[in-house]
Amino acid sequence: TVPCFVRRQFNNLVGNIFFVATSDEVKYKFHVKKGSSKTRVFGSGYQKFLRDYDLKVGDCIMFGFDNAPELFGIFAEGPDGTEKHRVDEIPTAVVHTKGVMLTTAQTLKKEQLLRERGLGLGVVFVHTLTNTDLKGNGLEVVRSLNISESGEACFFVDDYGYRPKGAYYTTTDGRLKFDSCWSEFAKEYNFESGNVVLLLFNQGGRGGIEVSVDII
Repeated sequence: TVPCFVRRQFNNLVGNIFFVATSDEVKYKFHVKKGSSKTRVFGSGYQKFLRDYDLKVGDCIMFGFDNAPELFGIFAEGPDGTEKHRVDEIPTAVVHTKGVMLTTAQTLKKEQLLRERGLGLGVVFVHTLTNTDLKGNGLEVVRSLNISESGEACFFVDDYGYRPKGAYYTTTDGRLKFDSCWSEFAKEYNFESGNVVLLLFNQGGRGGIEVSVDII
């Protein structure tokens, strides 16, 4: 499933087939199923691409559109339409937003944190903070969690640090948005625009969620 922030580029493709040329000039034919709320890449060519490059869970695929490449993980979708977050055949769980390209050091730190903390609710976000994130009224993330549309939320860096509590809700475009608890948290830890952060979601008390945030 293609993340929403690059869905427009895929949906603007002519037809339902497109060709991908890899960095070593190997070409593959991918199929795309377009939709206003969900767009999927699939087909025998896509499966061959995954096998040829031995892609596994958590690996990232970079598609270049014009001059702006986008780097992201792909959520695997089961035959019943539900998302599967742990599969061997298709990369999943990690979403790199807005063209984030991790350095070797950042990749190693991300993998270490995932080993230490686990996947939680199965959805992991890597995000470059913007001024809008820090100065607005909350952090907005793509909704891929199997949770209620609103509830309690808290952020933390470690088990003993500052843990502001607040609330989250679902916006009209289907994303999660947090209230002032995020702004308080970001200010306490001096987060800055350009920081690349890893967000892991866990089940909290009374049906809420707990979000760990680490700069990588």
